Order: sequence, then structure tokens, then C-alpha cells
Amino acid sequence: MKIVFYSTNSNHYASGKMDFKMLPSCTSQWDMLKAKYPQFEFVVVMQKPGMFLYDDGCDIKSQNVKYVFIEQSQSSVENMAEIICNQNPDIAIAVTYWTQPFDWMSIKDSMIADVLRCKKIKTICHSLETSEICFDKFRTHQFLKQNNFNCADGVYVHHEMFYAERSKLVIAENIYRECVFSQIAKLKLPLVIKDTLGLSSFGMDVVNTYAEAKHILLSKKNNGDRLVEEFLQGPSFGIEIYGSEGNYTVTDPLINSVNQFGLTSPKQNVKLGPVTAEKYKIPELKNEMLRLANLLKLSGIAQVDLLFSDNQWYIIEINSRISGMTETMAASMGISLYELILYSAGIINVEPKYNYVMNLKFPLLNSDKLNKLAQQEFVYGVNQIENKEARQLREVGYSEVIFGQRNELKQVMNDLEILNNEFSDDMESIFYNNAQKLAEEIKNN
Repeated sequence: MKIVFYSTNSNHYASGKMDFKMLPSCTSQWDMLKAKYPQFEFVVVMQKPGMFLYDDGCDIKSQNVKYVFIEQSQSSVENMAEIICNQNPDIAIAVTYWTQPFDWMSIKDSMIADVLRCKKIKTICHSLETSEICFDKFRTHQFLKQNNFNCADGVYVHHEMFYAERSKLVIAENIYRECVFSQIAKLKLPLVIKDTLGLSSFGMDVVNTYAEAKHILLSKKNNGDRLVEEFLQGPSFGIEIYGSEGNYTVTDPLINSVNQFGLTSPKQNVKLGPVTAEKYKIPELKNEMLRLANLLKLSGIAQVDLLFSDNQWYIIEINSRISGMTETMAASMGISLYELILYSAGIINVEPKYNYVMNLKFPLLNSDKLNKLAQQEFVYGVNQIENKEARQLREVGYSEVIFGQRNELKQVMNDLEILNNEFSDDMESIFYNNAQKLAEEIKNN
């Protein structure tokens, strides 16, 4: 069977400006995959950087995967679909990841999938409608409300109408803006103000009064459509869904740490799980996730951000792509990321058995420390993202370590203590303390 993985990128990319390191390397992971599944032929059609698929800047490439690189000037939907077709695949699988400022690459991957399906090529990728629903937070909100999923009440703010009088001098009073303010005043405080099209929690504001919300919406910070929602209180979680055509697997959830504003932040986040405590009503949650998967007609891998508040599960966001959470779940299941992608496509069978794992952030580390970290016997993988042209400290990047694969939670916490001792100069107290708090929160007691 010939399997084509494809990956797109909407942003300008030049090797050397962003440095992505994966340990074990993509090269070694492809080699291990081929050794385990010699019956498969692997091809990657991609625009750089090809996160999770390719070791940029590395001279050694796996002989067990064929790479077809696409330049930005040749990356139209039609051209990429034609190039994929020319590989004569038995199946094509979209490997979509995130990017800033807009988390929209799943939309292009879906457009390519539409073309491939018209050419009778079996393709694992979410539909265009699904990707659009997940990309636009307001459309996500509408979908959840219309289908009776628990989510926060909120008010949509259309930017152009909010400032309609600026381009129409005949307008003396902006009725739309007054309506927005009257609706916001009815929401329960505190509130969170979101960019409807931005990535993750970037650019969000949490406010405790109606006056604060009004001030932000009238300020220069309001430069696009916004969603103002009630800010629910409770622990934050993530869960993943794998499969297609009504045949889905829902993982156990992972618990997430939050920043000082109560938001999950990709650069500051700690993940721990699986979460199985009875108080969280996991069977009930999984039933709702299966209902969600079938309504969205998911195809491949999707993530759902959740909150457990007042003894109920609430959906915060849906992501039609992979991320560090996908790698963390693969570690929990005891398989590689590539095997998980094949499993989500229905190509291989895996018996899900979730062991305890943790995803923890470090500051940027030198090569010696990265290798030392990766060589710990309980470490599944280490990733480092470095922005070599960053202008601010918070933008330079971070290292991410995924470790554990233990039968008991206390064993993962022992692994954390080893890392804290071995890397005492690099372990930041906020991450260490957050990890301890998460472990206490999800204990089965």
C-alpha cells in the first residue's frame, strides 16, 4: 500500500529563521515505522517546515520515505492535488498542524482533499465545512448552541458594523453597537473576549466588569471580529477523537494547567493524564464527544478543549489538526505519532490502553541538554521550537518534553522529581508547581 502524507503552510518560511528540533528525529521515526510495517510505502508531499514530518536543516534523511517538496509559488490547491495524484497513492492523509496568526491550514488541506476525492482517491481529511466551523470561533459557538452542546453564553461582535459610522457620515447613532453592549451587559461576569479567527488563546482578554469589556471593545485592541463569552470557572482539559465515517475512538482526557488569567497558553501549558476519576463523569463525556464527531463527520484527528464547571462538561474550542497533545496521547497509548496517524486513518489496528504521561515545558536548551533530556529512559520525546528573529523574550520559543508512560500517576510524579533534580538550573518553578497541582486535582479519591 502506498500512503501519501500531505502538509501545507500558509506563511513565508525560510530555513534558519525558525529552528524545529525533534528527538527522536523524524528520520529515525520513519525508519522505525518502516521496520514495523514493511508492507507500506511512504511518501510525504509538503511545504516546509512540514512540522512533525521532516527534519529541516538535517543532512541525513530517511531512505524509507520519499519527500516531494512544494515551493510557495507552486502551492495552489489544484497543483498540490495534482502532485499528490501523480504519486498514485492508495490513500492520502492530511497532516495538519497549527500556525500563527491564523489557525487555518486545515481549510486548505480540506480543499485539497475535495479535489482528491473527486479523482476517486481515498483521503483522510476533515471536510471543508468542518474545518471552517473549527477555524471560526463564532461558527464553532453557533454549531455547539444549535446542537445542544454545553458551551458558554456569548455575544458576537462584527467589527465593521461595530464601527459602521466611520465610513458612513450620515449615521448619527450606531444602533448595532448599542445592541451589542446591551447584550453583553446581560452576561454573567467575568467575561473573556476572543478574536474569532486567531490561534488558541493568543490575544484573549479576561475582564471582571462590564466597564472593562466596553473599554476593550472601544480601544485600539479591537481590530477585528470578537466573541465575548462568559468565562467559566473550573479545571481545563483536552481530549482527542480519531477515525472517520462514524467509526470513532475517543481518548481519555488530559488535564491542562492555565496561566494567571485562567487561560490555557500553548507556551506555558502543562498536560497530564489520563484523567479517569469518577467525579469527572468520563463515560458521559465520551458519549458527547462521539455525538460531536458524528455531527461534524470528522475524518482523521481532532482535538476538543474542555472545561469541567459546576459538575458539567463544557466545550471551549474544537481543533481540526494535530499538536503536542497528539504526541502526548500517542505516548500514553505506547505508539509513535506516525502510528497514531495511521490508526486514525483506519490503516492499522491499535488497542487503546492509556498510561500516565506528562507534557512539560522548559526554556530553550542547548544541544547537550536536549540530548541528555531525550536519553532519560522514561522520556518519550523532546521538541524544541526556536524563533531566531524574536524581538521579545516571550517569543523566542521553548522546549517540550513528553514523559512517563507509567501505570500509576505517582510513578510519573517520581519521573518529574528526577527531571527536577537533573535539570535544576532549567526547570522553571511555575511549571513544576503546576504539574504538582494537576496531579493533586486528578487523583482517584
